[in-house]
Amino acid sequence: MSSRLALSLALLVFLVTVLARLPARAVTALLPATIVCAQPEGTVWHGACARVQSGAIALDALAWTVHPLGLLGLRLSADVSSGDPRLNGRAHLELERGGTVAVQGLEAQLPLQGGLSVIPAGFQGTLELDVVSLRLDHGALSELVGTARALQLRNDSLGELGNFELRFAPPAADGPIVGQLRDLSGPLSLQGQVALTSRLGYQVSGSLRARASASSELTQALQLLGAPDSEGRRSFTLAGSL
Repeated sequence: MSSRLALSLALLVFLVTVLARLPARAVTALLPATIVCAQPEGTVWHGACARVQSGAIALDALAWTVHPLGLLGLRLSADVSSGDPRLNGRAHLELERGGTVAVQGLEAQLPLQGGLSVIPAGFQGTLELDVVSLRLDHGALSELVGTARALQLRNDSLGELGNFELRFAPPAADGPIVGQLRDLSGPLSLQGQVALTSRLGYQVSGSLRARASASSELTQALQLLGAPDSEGRRSFTLAGSL
């Protein structure tokens, strides 16, 4: 072995060793000023933050494992997990060239009261997420396959509402992202769909009907949707952006 090759190999081993032992705080120092990682531990490849905060949103016990082979394809590939009871879950993330973000195997649970969900105040229950795949291209939603369930949903004014499911199946090629919405059980019968746009706009449409177990408050509230059809169902439409 020539001295030049031996020196090159020694330098490569040295660099790999340094990178493998690079502490997590070395990377957290490069984060944008709007993102703070408190009490970083471990290394850049396998580390954790006691708390990650961005503005008013804070998440405790965030950990990650980076897959070095992903860097060969010029992408950041990592498994992340959260032990925060307000949003407990895990996912595989990939950040690709050109600003593409891909999420796979996202599993999460969060309470609707005291959690990090976007559900308005006054609701209790648990939100379960099981996302097979999600993809954002330059901030635009291009793929979503998975299921979200709201379990033991209750409202302070209307009482028990029941259990509900929103399922996004794989769409046809270049087809719209549309999820099927339904109730699983409870006093409120629900049938509908949710259509998402690439810029995270949404339109929810469907019909509702109160079952015999519904509270009088819930039954009266449904009357605000207008007259029922022949099956006692009342139509509704909502639109907005996330």
